[in-house]
This record gives sequence, C-alpha cells and structure tokens, in this order.
Amino acid sequence: MLRIIGRKPLDLVKVLSSLRTKALRTGVWFASLSHEDRVLASLISRHIKIVKNTTLAVVIARIMGKLFYAMKHTSFLSKIAGIGRPIAQMYSEKAYSMGNMDALKWANDPNYVRYLGLMAYHSNSMTRLLVQNGVAQ
Repeated sequence: MLRIIGRKPLDLVKVLSSLRTKALRTGVWFASLSHEDRVLASLISRHIKIVKNTTLAVVIARIMGKLFYAMKHTSFLSKIAGIGRPIAQMYSEKAYSMGNMDALKWANDPNYVRYLGLMAYHSNSMTRLLVQNGVAQ
C-alpha cells in the first residue's frame, strides 16, 4: 500500500483507481470482488472527486481491503503452499502413526510444504484433485 500511496496526502479515489488497475492486470479484480463491489468501485472512480462521507470511505476501504488481501495471496509461493500443506499434513500423520516421533514437525516446515506443493503442482493432476476434493485432509 505504501508503494501506491507514496508521500502524498491520502486520496482514496486515486488509490482505488490505481488499485483497480493493478487488480485487473493481476487477474484478481473479478475473482475477489462481487458484482456489486465492482460496480460501486467503477461508479466511485468515475463520479466522486473528494470523499467527504464516512460511509463512502468505509465502503472504499472494504473494497480496497478485499483487493489487497487477494493480491497478497495470489503469489506463486502461496499457491504452492496451499497445495502442499494438506499433503504434508497427511504424510506427517501417516509417518507418526508408523512410529516416527519427529514426523509431526514436518507439516509445519515451510520448505517441506513448498517442496511437496511444487512436486504436486508439476506432477499429474491427480494429486491436485485429491487435495481440492479434501481427500488429503
């Protein structure tokens, strides 16, 4: 957010329009916002110059929060960790049940989670389907 705002005074409409541009470029705009939020953001950026109403400021802040959250969690590493975490949990529980007492720490190791996620991402799609359907959980 600091990169968008800089050292200038906070202008919510300009920040929202620049955030809209970034979200459209990264493909987050349609995935993270509902139709009503997208319509509100476009109407605000077209017709509002200065935000004086606190309710409008809250609405803009809510939309910006959704966009910031979505852009933060769309990186490749977060996708890989999302795929690898259930697999690591499943493997560590299975190894613990077989007698390995250190295996419960595996699910919390970020390198192990990323490794399993990367292997599942580049392997056949069966592992990803198992993870998405909740079989690995």
